[in-house]
Amino acid sequence: MKKIWIYFLAIAVLAACKGKVKTEEKTDVNIDSQMVRIDVDTTKQEIDTILLAATDTAFVVKDKLIKDDIGDKREEYIINVFFSNTNFPKLTYKSAIGADLALAGDLNGDGVQELLLRPDWFSSCWASINLFSLKGNTWKLIKKGSMYFCSDEYPLPKRVVKTETGYGLLTDSLAEDKFITIKREIKF
Repeated sequence: MKKIWIYFLAIAVLAACKGKVKTEEKTDVNIDSQMVRIDVDTTKQEIDTILLAATDTAFVVKDKLIKDDIGDKREEYIINVFFSNTNFPKLTYKSAIGADLALAGDLNGDGVQELLLRPDWFSSCWASINLFSLKGNTWKLIKKGSMYFCSDEYPLPKRVVKTETGYGLLTDSLAEDKFITIKREIKF
C-alpha cells in the first residue's frame, strides 16, 4: 500500500512541475523539400499560416492572447513573419496581434514581389495597410494608409491598382460620414 502512495506522490510532483520549465524552441517546417527555420517559444507563441501563392507561404508568429487583453496587458505587441521562400528575410511588425498578408506583384521591376500587410488588432474594422518592398535583404515600408477591412469592395489583394504613371495603393477614409477610397501613388 505504501508503494501506491509513493507513485501517487511522484505523479503529483511531476504534474505540479509540468509547464514550469521555460523552453524556447526553433521549429522546422518542411515546405517542398526546403527546411524553413522559425523562431518560436511554443509556451508563449503560436503560428498562423497564410498561403500567399501556390508556392509561397508565410508563417506569422504571434504571442498567445492573454485573457481579457484589449491592448493593455503587454508592453509591446510584435509579430514576426517568416516565409517559405528562403530568399525572403523575416519581417517584424510592431503594434499587431496577427496579420493578413498578400503579394502585390513586382511593382518596381526588380524581380521580387512586393508585400501588403494589414495588421490585426483587438477591435474595429479599421486598420493600417502597409506596402513593403525588399531592399538589400531587408523589408522596407514603401507606402502606408488605412483601410476599412470589413468591406468586401477592396480586399487586401485588390488594394494595389495600375495607374497611368505606375501603381497606386487604395486607402480608405471618412468624409462627411461616408467611406471614400483614395488612390495614392506608389513611389519607390
